[in-house]
Amino acid sequence: MSRRKRRRRHRHRDLATSIATAVRHVGRPTNLRLIACDGQTTQEASVVRPAELAEARQRWPVIWVDVEGLEDLTTIREIGEVFEIGELALEDAVTPDERPKVEVFGHQVLIAVRTARYEGEAIVTDPLVIFLGDRYVLTFREHGVGDAFEGVRHRIRNGRTRLGDLGADHLCALLLDAVVDGYFPVLEQFGDRLETLEEEAIERPTRDALGRIHDVRTDLMVLRRALWPTRDVLHALGREPTPFVGDHARQHFRDSYDHTMELLDLLESFREIGSDLRDIYLASLNNRMNDVMKVLTVIATVFMPLTFITGYYGMNFDTDSPWNMPLLNFRYGNLVAAGMMVATTLGMVVFFWRRGWLKRWH
Repeated sequence: MSRRKRRRRHRHRDLATSIATAVRHVGRPTNLRLIACDGQTTQEASVVRPAELAEARQRWPVIWVDVEGLEDLTTIREIGEVFEIGELALEDAVTPDERPKVEVFGHQVLIAVRTARYEGEAIVTDPLVIFLGDRYVLTFREHGVGDAFEGVRHRIRNGRTRLGDLGADHLCALLLDAVVDGYFPVLEQFGDRLETLEEEAIERPTRDALGRIHDVRTDLMVLRRALWPTRDVLHALGREPTPFVGDHARQHFRDSYDHTMELLDLLESFREIGSDLRDIYLASLNNRMNDVMKVLTVIATVFMPLTFITGYYGMNFDTDSPWNMPLLNFRYGNLVAAGMMVATTLGMVVFFWRRGWLKRWH
């Protein structure tokens, strides 16, 4: 796998400038969690000083260092010194908007991916950088982004996965598989959200529903931008020769690639539904407007003959002439005129009903 050329000039800034300009909560400490394994035992501990990792690296066949929090520049630099990570690679590890990719930095493989989670009603993707080297794996993630690796830790603690026998590449495959599998509950919840919005767009097409439809389209774009390059990363790890990645780990990467394709197929289906939701909303809005216009038209049509009758009998003429309007001198003329209006209204309503113009009223 050839190393990708770096064309952006800001890539060559020093690490201090890169971290200083990154958007994050300044002042929170960096937490280091170590899991060390051999063929028989597993040790898990919190690390206070990065210098302790040098001893663990020499002692154990496989170690996993989970770095949570990227604000402490000194700690990040010390980790880089222990594992001989270059300046450009460290810069990628602390860049919050890093695009998913895989690169070879000398004696290490850098794998950048993004995890997905719900934050309120919005979907956010968080950066995750993995360094795979000879007998070690490093993971760099921000504070407060959720822990997608607890399932992997549980397997290691219970002895279901013996990393001392399988190697660091197998651990890396398990971590990436956990990242990919973390998208499934997010998309499942997203599918429920689409169903609710579809019902609301049909039954209650309000402005608030239109805003949430727009949010759905935005979330779909966020997921798509995270999943498509992740597919390329897993394809490269599973199909192309990569340092420190053996055949057994490649099988796991290919399996994760298949899961990613399944996610992308589901995502494309959701994209079609999301695109149709706006059309459904507009169609429902037009139907409701048509119903309103139908009601107003029927009311206006019914009142037209009534207005004619009342206007006709509202004209004042000399009542002594035999050619003037009838019923003006009749004792029950008012009741006859009212009966005429009621009969006219009922006749028009029955006529509209038989023509099917009133059947959509609820």
